[in-house]
Amino acid sequence: MTHRERGFTIIELIVTMSFMGIVIASVSELYVSLRQTNRAANNLTIATQVAQEQVERYRNTNFNNIPVGTVDVTASALGAYPSLLPPRSATVVSTLVDANGLKQIDVAISYKDRTGIKNVQMSTLISYKGVNR
Repeated sequence: MTHRERGFTIIELIVTMSFMGIVIASVSELYVSLRQTNRAANNLTIATQVAQEQVERYRNTNFNNIPVGTVDVTASALGAYPSLLPPRSATVVSTLVDANGLKQIDVAISYKDRTGIKNVQMSTLISYKGVNR
């Protein structure tokens, strides 16, 4: 009469532990990748919001009070966002398109991300005959 033990053999346990180790390593690597992607998306959202804020600021300014030229707004626009790594910059360029009352506003936001330098650019036209004349 033979007596068979019920349970797992050492080989089965080693195979199972190896498989679980591979799965856990893969999931943790996926988590790190997703975290980095989320951080990059968050930075892009912040930069886009900052650019939109600058566009809205100029849209709400009287046409005659909008200076023609380049204005560096890095300190005031990006100061509250340390996640946008240096070198970073925020500039607004106002150009007189038509002497009869049309200006173009170009906003450029630049910041460093883990994959390199990222840029966000927005443009708008503001007319003398618009809402804020």
